[in-house]
Amino acid sequence: MLARVARYEVDSDRIGEAVTAFGEAAKEIEGLEGFAGGYVLVDHEDGRTMTLTLWENFAALENSERSAGKLRREAASSVGGTVLSVEKFEIAQELTARSSRV
Repeated sequence: MLARVARYEVDSDRIGEAVTAFGEAAKEIEGLEGFAGGYVLVDHEDGRTMTLTLWENFAALENSERSAGKLRREAASSVGGTVLSVEKFEIAQELTARSSRV
């Protein structure tokens, strides 16, 4: 599994709008072959925003690049934000919570 992590700068007073914009973009990304999930991460204090999308394999990650790039730019610009960086990672280990004992 692979991940694409994009970092954005968004005015802190527009974080709610940004989450909505990235949610709309996600509707299109969800339809791409090999998409395995994702997250929108925000810091309400300073406007730092990240998206993390998960992909089943390298081919899916690469094949999604053009569509994802367009959606990323559109979502960010719709709230006056900018794309700061985009990076790709291989998922090396999955961490899961232990169930609590009663």
